[in-house]
Amino acid sequence: MSQPDFSPSQFSQSQNAAADATAPSKMRGASSTTPLTVKQIADAHQSANGDKGAPFVVDGVETANIRLVGMVNGKAERTTDVSFTLDDGTGRLDFIRWVNDASDSSETAAIQNGMYISVIGSIKGLQERKRATAFSIRPVTDFNEVMLHFIQCVRMHIENTKSKVGSPARTSSSMGVSVSNGFSESSTPTSLKSNPAPMTSGANGNDTDLNTHVLNIFREPANIESEHGVHIDEVVKRLKLPEEKIK
Repeated sequence: MSQPDFSPSQFSQSQNAAADATAPSKMRGASSTTPLTVKQIADAHQSANGDKGAPFVVDGVETANIRLVGMVNGKAERTTDVSFTLDDGTGRLDFIRWVNDASDSSETAAIQNGMYISVIGSIKGLQERKRATAFSIRPVTDFNEVMLHFIQCVRMHIENTKSKVGSPARTSSSMGVSVSNGFSESSTPTSLKSNPAPMTSGANGNDTDLNTHVLNIFREPANIESEHGVHIDEVVKRLKLPEEKIK
């Protein structure tokens, strides 16, 4: 059986196929599946208890059932099982699918080397040598499903890791800036959000500081949004300095 040709089709069909793959009836008692890549599984580690049967942890979350999409290689059939290697472009993972009845035989007979498939299963083995047991194998007939799967992997990775990247809001006393999750909420020092303290002019005046204060006035949100800009009289009034000094 040759690898199926992929032709353009409605993207919703791929979304429905991916949703069906995670339906409860497909998971043999599991409540959910996690879309992953082989690379993510290679980087996974077993939970802290260290037991041989302990669940693997991916992005800080214990993972029971997994879903992968990739190409079949090295398919080998035996009386009680079928083994194959799945290559998804990020790595390779060995699978075994136990054959218990006629429906299992039909399912495994439908897949051939070089074919893209969607697999639901669980990770087995030790940290150094991971393998997986397949619960469900389904040929991929629309290549959009392959792309959708990788999008779901990225989304899941972001959802599981974003809480670790974030940190409680903190305030920099030197700048008066509230910072949350690594992003500055304001680039304007608190002391400049209101009228700045009067400045003194003279030979000892610092032109760099003066320029900074003038620029900060022009950068205020209200002034940026203004169609007319900021009049020099407003700057003179705010800084309490002679007009010629500001110019």
